[in-house]
Amino acid sequence: MKSRAAVALPLAGLLSVTLIAPALADSRQEDLNNKVDQVTRVFEEIMSVSNTRIPPTLLARSEGIIIIQGLVQAGFIFGGRRGSGLMVVRQPDGTWSNPAFVSLTGGSFGLQIGAQSSDIVFVFPNRETLNRVLTSSFNVGGSVSGTAGPVGDSAVDPARGFDNAPVYTYSRSSGLFGGVTLDGSNIAFDRSRNRDFYGDQSITPRAIFTDPFRPTPVVVNSLHEVLRKAEAGTISRY
Repeated sequence: MKSRAAVALPLAGLLSVTLIAPALADSRQEDLNNKVDQVTRVFEEIMSVSNTRIPPTLLARSEGIIIIQGLVQAGFIFGGRRGSGLMVVRQPDGTWSNPAFVSLTGGSFGLQIGAQSSDIVFVFPNRETLNRVLTSSFNVGGSVSGTAGPVGDSAVDPARGFDNAPVYTYSRSSGLFGGVTLDGSNIAFDRSRNRDFYGDQSITPRAIFTDPFRPTPVVVNSLHEVLRKAEAGTISRY
């Protein structure tokens, strides 16, 4: 009896793992898909307000975009920031790449009471800066200089265009959106999420952005559509 029990227990444990593992994988994939949907919705909302949105002409010229959904800043006197989102890169044919998951962390100083949630957008207007951040993390204000970006369609001077800033930064909080400085924020690629989302344990950010044979997940189609409309200035306005 003891021998049978000794055999049965490991078998039961193995069976449990066999049944649970696929369920956990499905749950993980659902969470990642939901994150893509949330980022897509946030960016669409930001670009729906014509007098405060990122100028479509800036997006049309940009080489890369990072959208952080749900950045939480908490603390009193001293606080910390943490959030996650997606990064996309312009392809040679003018379309947008598959997204890579990224995380944002960073300390801050100032009088902060309670917790504040914000949505953050980084716009890369030139390829030189973008190439520096594709293989590693970067610090805004440190390795990469960030500038509060222009807002509203009227912010564009066709004769002058835009300053060739390394990165334009934006923030939306409590329904208000505008350019903002985010010095001290660190952006890093989320290897775990990228591996799980694409089902490839050896995937790299550069492979996500440049591999022409990598299929586009269905959930990403809506993000690409919103990006196309945003740079064309055709998202419904109010």
